[in-house]
Amino acid sequence: GSYAWDSSSYCQRWQLYLSLAPLRSFEGHGADLLDMFRGSQYLVWYFRALGARIGKRVCLYPNGADPMMTEPELVTIQDGACIDEAALIAHLNTQGVFTLNRLHVGEQCVMRTFSRLQQSAVMEPRSMLGEHTLILPADRVQEGEWRQGWPAGPGYVIATPLRKGDLPALLTTGKEETNTVKVQQ
Repeated sequence: GSYAWDSSSYCQRWQLYLSLAPLRSFEGHGADLLDMFRGSQYLVWYFRALGARIGKRVCLYPNGADPMMTEPELVTIQDGACIDEAALIAHLNTQGVFTLNRLHVGEQCVMRTFSRLQQSAVMEPRSMLGEHTLILPADRVQEGEWRQGWPAGPGYVIATPLRKGDLPALLTTGKEETNTVKVQQ
């Protein structure tokens, strides 16, 4: 919903959270304590503790991010997704009115470096955002679609949707296929 910046308790609490975030930094190095946990299950647990709904086998920020999730309580990330150095932004500040909406990242989605998903946007299962890609508020990336561009509306599709059977078995089942080739000598 919409919240006035100067009268909403949520906005004040959010500002307090952002003000305290530098305490996680190492003195003089500019590195965040969370950088030590990039790509690990510990980072997933941290954002779950802050209210994010995160599935199994999710990889968060293996190369870092600035900012990492700013409103984790509004973010849902389903099983097998990977969020690289990308931004999940669930707010919009327009002339002092702070608007918050949920974000949804579907099963086995990938957000590549410097991609950005904005408030109320949805990534359907197995979709991918290429590097330097912006998905505008309330936009929907269709299942299996790959998008590229700033902004990347429906006209910026770089790959057509995949069917579930088109993906390697490792991505769809979590089990590795064994393909053996016999070589005659």
